[in-house]
Amino acid sequence: MKVSKVQHHKAWRIRLDFPYDQAQTAKVRSIPDARWSRTLKAWHIPYSKEAFAQLKELFPEMEILISEPINGVRLEVAPRLVAKETPRLIRKSKQPEPIGAQSEVAPRLDKAGRDLSLRGRNDISIEITEKRIFVKLPKNDTDTQFLRSFRYVHWDNANRQWIIPNYGKNLELIENYFRNRTVSVNRRQDEMIVESKQGIAEADILKAQNIQNRLLRIYFVYNRALIQDIKKISLIRWYSSENCWTLPYNEQNVESLQKLAQAYGLKWEYELISKTEGLPRQPKHANYLRCPNEYVEKLKELRYSINTQNVYCDLFEEFINFYSERKAEDITEEEIISFLRYLVNDRKISTSYQNQSINAIKFYYERVLGGKRKIYLIERPRKETFLPEVLSEEEIASILKTITNIKHKALIMTIYSGGLRISEVINLKVKDIDSQRMQIRVSQSKGKKDRYTLLSQKTLLTLRQYFAEYKPKEWLFEGEGGGQYTDSSIYKIFKTALTNAKIKKKVSIHSLRHSFATHLLENGTDLRYIQNLLGHSSSKTTEIYTHITNKGFDQIKNPLDKLDI
Repeated sequence: MKVSKVQHHKAWRIRLDFPYDQAQTAKVRSIPDARWSRTLKAWHIPYSKEAFAQLKELFPEMEILISEPINGVRLEVAPRLVAKETPRLIRKSKQPEPIGAQSEVAPRLDKAGRDLSLRGRNDISIEITEKRIFVKLPKNDTDTQFLRSFRYVHWDNANRQWIIPNYGKNLELIENYFRNRTVSVNRRQDEMIVESKQGIAEADILKAQNIQNRLLRIYFVYNRALIQDIKKISLIRWYSSENCWTLPYNEQNVESLQKLAQAYGLKWEYELISKTEGLPRQPKHANYLRCPNEYVEKLKELRYSINTQNVYCDLFEEFINFYSERKAEDITEEEIISFLRYLVNDRKISTSYQNQSINAIKFYYERVLGGKRKIYLIERPRKETFLPEVLSEEEIASILKTITNIKHKALIMTIYSGGLRISEVINLKVKDIDSQRMQIRVSQSKGKKDRYTLLSQKTLLTLRQYFAEYKPKEWLFEGEGGGQYTDSSIYKIFKTALTNAKIKKKVSIHSLRHSFATHLLENGTDLRYIQNLLGHSSSKTTEIYTHITNKGFDQIKNPLDKLDI
């Protein structure tokens, strides 16, 4: 290390030149107003008695020379380090006493005979666990600055201690720094346990719960520094009723949480929550009526899907809260019709919403109460018919060419190759790929039906590359932690691919399924086969693709072209 005096920004500074060393850098940073200069390419500290004394204390092995004073504070340090048990002081003749030099005058002592200059500086204790280092010490700016130089350090105000992650060279640096002072060191195995609203939470754990592959619930003991870092993750929210942070589920967010756990020396725990669990539905107001238990149990008994259960419960709750002062079984048919008209005329709901509301209400009176089937005197709206937007074969090819990640490419190819719904590709398991018959088995899809669909040769080759690299165990496309992939992640992959392929059509991931059916029809595949491959119950649903295809359009001559105009 080379130490010298330099004028920087019209002020005298002590310049420090040394090869990069984490331990020495940490010591230098602990000196107040220590700065790194890009122009000097060196650290520099204030040119003062206090800074010089701290420098001497931090580096007692340096041999110090004192040059002529300037304004009474001129310092210069020899450009070398000499390891010595006792620092040697060399003075030029007739020079003032060096700053920080040992004086022949006896030190000031207190009544107990202790050096007042060291009062309070040696009352230091260190506790070491596998993941953390706990340091208790009296208030001291130099020591505080040193501890603050560690990454992810934070102050525990309740226990009046500093907490530093125990990883890398952190422990070594701390032990070396306090080595020449009276320090009590305690190594312990048991980690702190604290109370939270969720019950007992371990201080050295960062826990993430995956809710339905849609949401992440994040639990950890209060840590100000960690909170500041976790807030930097996009779309992070505090969920007060559950005393946890929430975050949309995707692989990137899980990876970010894992890295934070590692950085803070926390044990990472990842838990998958079944679809029947999750965050409790919050009431709209204090007197909000919940869906009757018998209604929910009947839905489960009849094996309605989770999504259908949630939709029916929400819609029926809207109905019973419209007549909140009445019991559901006492509501008359006229009042039911009045509510449905309110939805149409005042709420301006869609036709789909109206049909689902009618079904949710009828389910209660007909299936739960066991009443007769009724037709309420309000006509069901005629459902609008929209032609789906499809991609051409050339556009599909350009999309796949832009995807470089083998996992993402295999996923998109599988969707298009089999004409799959997004829920179907998420639920695919490794065993569902039949390479012998070149088929994909789709289990318990929409309508509780099983079916087989096509597996292309190119998709199979891509899947084998993906298998070799990622080695999925249960689910064909696994998310972080071994759970199912999420629809939000798939949407993001497809949106990015569209942007890279410069396709401006208003299409979604479901458009791949529409494109699959349209391309089959254009290539001469019988409509009945397409119906089976898509899993349609009615051929009428499949017939919509006959309105999309351009097959035979090139053979039709427009009558306008025959006119002599």
